[in-house]
Amino acid sequence: MIDIAARDSQPGVPSKPPIGYRGTPRRRLAVPLNVTVLRSGVPDAVPGRCIDVSGGGVGAVLAAEVHPGELVGIEFRLPDSASVLAKARVCYQERLRCGLQFLAIPAEQKTAIEAWAAGRSVPGAAASQPSLETQQPQPKEPRLPNFLAEPKANPARKSLSNARFVRGKIVAVLAASVVVAAAVGWWQWQQAWQELESRLPGHTIDASQSPVPVDWEVMQRLLVHNVAIPAVPGARMKGMAVLSAVVGRDGSVVRVRPVSGPDVLTRAAMESVQWWKFEPYRVKGTPVEVETTLALEFR
Repeated sequence: MIDIAARDSQPGVPSKPPIGYRGTPRRRLAVPLNVTVLRSGVPDAVPGRCIDVSGGGVGAVLAAEVHPGELVGIEFRLPDSASVLAKARVCYQERLRCGLQFLAIPAEQKTAIEAWAAGRSVPGAAASQPSLETQQPQPKEPRLPNFLAEPKANPARKSLSNARFVRGKIVAVLAASVVVAAAVGWWQWQQAWQELESRLPGHTIDASQSPVPVDWEVMQRLLVHNVAIPAVPGARMKGMAVLSAVVGRDGSVVRVRPVSGPDVLTRAAMESVQWWKFEPYRVKGTPVEVETTLALEFR
């Protein structure tokens, strides 16, 4: 990078003043300059070096590019004086050299800058303090000006982080609670449904006792209602269909399945038998569920 300050110090090479304060007295000043640019709400610290200063602003070389019209915060120190903090606007930018025009600066600091630029003594300056023009720039942590600065220890951000962590834990607990509640609800629904099924006529099944096997001749004497077997158009309705049927405690047919016979005949027989009705079969006076095998002959 070309040293702009060295070029400006050559005889006959004028220093380019920042736009907006060409008519005010200007004086060379080589001191560190901290610039803070606020972009998208996020402060960005840019280190640089002051070239000259006047009551209207400063000329500087920055380590990053800025754009004309941007608002920045600047901080530098006059020789034998306190730090200058000001709000400024970028007037121009060319090869990392830029002009910064003061927009907001305390009156006493502006008076001190004008006095120093005009060669007068700065009011309130300490005579024993060495000039900053001869001091070597010392590394310094960029500090945000007061008008742009946020609190160093931002309790709001810490509180927000803690709140997000607590909210995440609450969401996880709520999700687990929903899963547990859904599982309990499903189990209760199953229990209620099984209890409801157990109350349906002919569908109460004693889990500890299997259906009692009973010969078809016995069950045939208990048959009180039957439905005729439907005809199958175009099929030869001849042969034997053997079915296994479970009769509930109320005498209705609970289940029926084919055992043997042509498929067309067993289907027709099942459509009829499922609607049959029997007197309840009793063991020691108590109705029980029975299983029987019946054979229907088609002629």
